[in-house]
Amino acid sequence: MNNDHEAFAVYHSPQQRTEIQRIQQQIQRIETQLQQDHPDWQQRMAEWEDQVRNNQPEWTVLVVRNTTGDNGVRYYYYDDGSLRASSYAPTQWTAYFTGTTSAKRITAFRLEQLPDPNLPGGGPGRSIKGMSALSEFHIEAAPANNRDATKKVEFASATADFANEARALESEFVSQYRINNGGDKRTYGPVEFAIDSDGDTAWGIDAGPGRRNVARKAVFVLKEPLENSDGTFLNIGLQQNHGGDNSDDNQNHNLGRFRLSVTDAPNPIADPVPLEVREILQIPPSQRTATQIATVFRYWRTTVAEFAAANQQIEELWQQFPEGTPTLTLAARTGNSPHDRLRTTHMFKRGDWLQPGEQVQFGTPDFLHPLPEGADASRLTLARWLVDRRSPTAARVIVNRIWQAYFGVGLVDTPEDFGVRSTAPSHPELLDWLACELMDNNWSLKHIHRLICSSATYQQTSHASPEAYQADPQNRLLARGARFRVDAEIVRDIALSASGLLNADIGGRSVYPPAPSFLFQPPVSYGPKVWDVEPDDQQYRRSLYVFKFRSVPYPTLQTFDSPNGDFSCVRRERSNTPLQSLITLNEPQFMECARALAKNTLASGGPTDESKITFAFRSVLSRTPSPGELNDLHALLKREIEYIGQGWVNPIELATGTNRVPTDLQDGQTVTQLAAYTVLSRVLLNLDETITKE
Repeated sequence: MNNDHEAFAVYHSPQQRTEIQRIQQQIQRIETQLQQDHPDWQQRMAEWEDQVRNNQPEWTVLVVRNTTGDNGVRYYYYDDGSLRASSYAPTQWTAYFTGTTSAKRITAFRLEQLPDPNLPGGGPGRSIKGMSALSEFHIEAAPANNRDATKKVEFASATADFANEARALESEFVSQYRINNGGDKRTYGPVEFAIDSDGDTAWGIDAGPGRRNVARKAVFVLKEPLENSDGTFLNIGLQQNHGGDNSDDNQNHNLGRFRLSVTDAPNPIADPVPLEVREILQIPPSQRTATQIATVFRYWRTTVAEFAAANQQIEELWQQFPEGTPTLTLAARTGNSPHDRLRTTHMFKRGDWLQPGEQVQFGTPDFLHPLPEGADASRLTLARWLVDRRSPTAARVIVNRIWQAYFGVGLVDTPEDFGVRSTAPSHPELLDWLACELMDNNWSLKHIHRLICSSATYQQTSHASPEAYQADPQNRLLARGARFRVDAEIVRDIALSASGLLNADIGGRSVYPPAPSFLFQPPVSYGPKVWDVEPDDQQYRRSLYVFKFRSVPYPTLQTFDSPNGDFSCVRRERSNTPLQSLITLNEPQFMECARALAKNTLASGGPTDESKITFAFRSVLSRTPSPGELNDLHALLKREIEYIGQGWVNPIELATGTNRVPTDLQDGQTVTQLAAYTVLSRVLLNLDETITKE
């Protein structure tokens, strides 16, 4: 598990993937037509290869080290001379590096920005899209044997293999602080912006969706060569001044992985040939795969003037490529490249990762069954070992957690501990039988859920005599049905569903329902966080999709014992507090649910108050009220109408949450009725029975 990347692949929805497939097919169709119309394309491409294969000057990689200071940014140093920024990402700052080169003459510097799976979208930058903006490229140089004699280096020109046209920053990088103090005038675009002594301009590398997360390079030519017979000491500054205001919301535009090199060649320019094409050119044509040939052709055709019309058609297709979303995914290290190298794994002294001890190799305890012969150290190997029939613990743990979800407590009541200090199963034979059922049915969770729900044990009533409760207060003998308050997420979902507000869409991004704004600002939050409340019915999606900050839990769910996001939790505690009643009575979204339920009741509940009360009652509790319950609720309704008539309650505010008279009332309905039924709905949504499984 120590040999995986913290990868951020770009995710596309099924609809977007369909669109991508269409675009790629059309591009391939145009390229195929080009090849058919020009049967000599292979010969012409081979001639081009001969011209460019060795047309680049020799570059010497600089080995540099970060000297910025302790601002939270950390760098990984790789064998190929590249660096990768990690940890904290400031929004506007300058990173400083020093290094010494033995080169006696330097005419230009090259900055390569390299992809890396640990960066958003694969990099090469650290923005949410994997992009960067280099505001200024500073160099100070001195003879290696006299480092105090540094002087600023001036540049004559700059070239890049790609740069944006000049344009304003996207909204996520706009600085409200700058706007409040004269305006945010920052732009990014041509590579010359990185040497124009203007921190408000920057070299931009965003080629758009589908083409942005690739290697980029720039070459900066000196006005006067640096010549030192004993080598040169360099102090390098990379100004990254184009982020937003909030680093906690990843509003950075920083370099991710990069490498610096020098050359003594006269007037070099940035190599226009992409890095992946360069690597393919080193492979003999007869040994290239069809994909590699297509990759070379895809670049080469852009250099052919007579293909201009086709290239323009393809460019228009690229402009239709959908945006994706960088998503944390599993990517195993292979050890086949510098950024993919395998880590060594150590035992930490007293668990401190800063004190690595003995190096260890992958394997399993000797007292358990061994790994298959020749097995590798991948997660897949471990997963297969875990679900082997010779190690049934995984199956036992899974069915125990499912049992816990249905009965409130597992057959083993310490689901976090199946070891020597765990309690014994209340029904060990049942636990083993369920585990075997899971394995025998191809690990089908649906099968286990159906099995439990259709059992006589699960379908028992939760009512029992006082003597039965006294004999088995925890119901460990399963003589009655389970009765417990549902989990926090379901409490909210019940209110949304009963009111008709629930958005039942499945899949997609996390959402931001209403929450107090002060929770996401210091000192309550460690740093400022963005919580843009959804303007539409996205705020009514299932609680599964509610966004959770590790350090700022969503308060409604936390009040009902939803755990924090900073540790693993396999068993939730259940509490009963006055705060929970205050949530279901007064929390803004629960109030919306009460108002929506009141509207539905007036619209669909029938002609009489009794029929309306019964409709609301059944909507929430899935049963009809008893005569006593009906009388109590009718009395409540009558009393609320009297209070409103006496002016004790503002019906408009109660019914709408505003001071605006509702305009969607049907004929015969009044604001007073809506307000009174809102109160009745609040009571129903606040009942213990509403949020109790029995």
